[in-house]
Amino acid sequence: MRRMRVVAVTSLIAASAMVLAACGSSPGQATESNTGSSSSSPSESSSSSSGSSSSGGSETSTSATTPAAGVGEVGGSACGTPHGPYDQPSGAATGTVKAGFNELATSFNNATGHGNSTYNADPAYLMSGPGLFYYNDKSELVNNDSFGTCTLVSLDPLTVKYTIKDGVKWSDGVPVSAADIVLYWAATSGLYNTAEAKYDDNGNLLPSTGVAFDASSPGAALITSFPKIEDNGQSVTVTYSKFYVDYNVNLTVGVPAHVVAMHALKETDAAKATTDLMTLLQETLGKAKSAPADQAAQLKAVADFWNTGFDTTQMPSDPSIAIGNGAYTLTDWKKDQYMTFTANPDYNWGPKPQVKTIVWTYAPDPTAAVQSVQNGDLDIINPQATTDVAAGLKKLADQGVKTIQMDGAVYEHVDLVFDNGGPFDPKTYGGDAAKALKVRQAFLQTIPRQSIVNTLIKPLNPNAVLRQSFMLFPGQPGYDEMIKENGSAEYTDAGSDAAIAKAKQLLQEAGAKTPVKVRFMYADNNPRRAQEYQLIAASAAKAGFDVIDGKNAKWSSQLPNTAIYDASLFAWQSTSTGVGQNPPNYLCKAGSDDWGQNNFGHYCSAVVNKAMDDLNSQPDATKQMEDMVTAEKALWGDAFGTLLFQFPDIVGYNSTTVTGVSDAPLSPTFLWNYWDWKTAS
Repeated sequence: MRRMRVVAVTSLIAASAMVLAACGSSPGQATESNTGSSSSSPSESSSSSSGSSSSGGSETSTSATTPAAGVGEVGGSACGTPHGPYDQPSGAATGTVKAGFNELATSFNNATGHGNSTYNADPAYLMSGPGLFYYNDKSELVNNDSFGTCTLVSLDPLTVKYTIKDGVKWSDGVPVSAADIVLYWAATSGLYNTAEAKYDDNGNLLPSTGVAFDASSPGAALITSFPKIEDNGQSVTVTYSKFYVDYNVNLTVGVPAHVVAMHALKETDAAKATTDLMTLLQETLGKAKSAPADQAAQLKAVADFWNTGFDTTQMPSDPSIAIGNGAYTLTDWKKDQYMTFTANPDYNWGPKPQVKTIVWTYAPDPTAAVQSVQNGDLDIINPQATTDVAAGLKKLADQGVKTIQMDGAVYEHVDLVFDNGGPFDPKTYGGDAAKALKVRQAFLQTIPRQSIVNTLIKPLNPNAVLRQSFMLFPGQPGYDEMIKENGSAEYTDAGSDAAIAKAKQLLQEAGAKTPVKVRFMYADNNPRRAQEYQLIAASAAKAGFDVIDGKNAKWSSQLPNTAIYDASLFAWQSTSTGVGQNPPNYLCKAGSDDWGQNNFGHYCSAVVNKAMDDLNSQPDATKQMEDMVTAEKALWGDAFGTLLFQFPDIVGYNSTTVTGVSDAPLSPTFLWNYWDWKTAS
């Protein structure tokens, strides 16, 4: 998942986690109108059609072909339905489209823990998407077989072969190869780490004395033998030590291996550097801690550059860190203003774009973004959905502005911190875990969940309901059974008079001195989050909590820095339909610093660990459900945090300047079919 701050980023990141949402996580049905229609209920299934939006895009170029026999079967495709040839535009790309988003990128590597976010994934999709595979607006996984193929060689042991097509290349002219997939596996597997990635108080990755790739993928970790590279470096075959449920989105092409190799190994020839990198990785697999000093130093240099070498917030002085393998190249970047992407004339291994230039503009204020559309400064916006934004776009219908609204693949939640010496940490109560649990339960009882939905979400979507499951969304198969068993019913009326009374009683039983101070972090440029905080703070005060306003401009990078907050409010955005994206939110390793990549609050449960480990390797849908129910009972029982709602997603665009705009539940949402965009005459 991604933070709305994305671990699975369409074709750019494996689906073993979620990303931070810039503003959310279940397929829904989109509606497009000139009047800002309300969103509809979620779809029946995360893997079937999630509805459509009347985008005017080309069905031939954006829809998966009829599923071929053997997809997901031995000998068939292992990464979605092959698309087949695209209907390419007859002429060169023309015109400019200006799109507004609430944050700009901070890294070209969104596979790192600190770079795992929507605002990094979106520009990366323009530069390297659709890549090997992508999700369309029906949440169907599509193999872009013009780029490469994935073949399921065997189910026992699970074996997958990836082949990159000849002619596919990075924007610096170097061929994309199997090495790019191997590096992605090595960096995310954890198999080469000799130390843990750590952050400073500002959320910055600290220098490490050892090898510490800032990434964690349970799926990649199951590939314990070195991948077999063949076909002149264009194919790679991986074998899993045990079955992995989301193998179809587990590996992909990440950052360019030759760039990492040239910087880390201090070489100037791309081909030689890449070969030397592969040799290094092969020779040190399983031996990283005992590797000779020279290899240990090289491996550390590789990890260090992979971690931070692609980080920047403006046009880099080193052009090699800004290369991609997709339809657009980055040609300009003004810090805190805009990023300019220009169509790559050499690109022919996927759907070709029809718009020559996309200006990705910093537009943090939703109301100002609507005004920018009205003024003609922006053509497309995807702001935080509020009643004011919806109303503002509706008023622009006579200017040709259209609105797409849908249930997004993003959900809002509150997470608590378990080990920072704060109000929810047993250490605060002399190590008494039972007292800390009561305080956590008390706080969750005060969060006015239904009031938040009624006040902030129902005006946008009258059918909106509380989300009551950490792993399933309302309307998804199994959701109703889940919420009957998972313990969420204990918090359905949170914030009510009865719940406040219960919270007071729990604090009294815990012997907690009131007011209990809770530092509450959220994004400071988000009007809806500010309203949520106000509702939560007012309700919690009734029970004896002092909820301190912790709005933070750098909230996403500060999530690992639990020294500055006790509870956080943000959203996770799903980047796949797989169940394997759930474990990184909750996994831990008792007695170590090895946490799930998204487990910022350092929650740790042996019950959850066991269930999530089994889920990762469980092919049986019934048993998957059993694992998720077991885990959720523990999450609710331990007062891990609470859930609020599915995000209503809104896209506004001026149809007199751009056509072909669509939206999709999964990341990268409205960018998913940028190749269908056309500038109006």
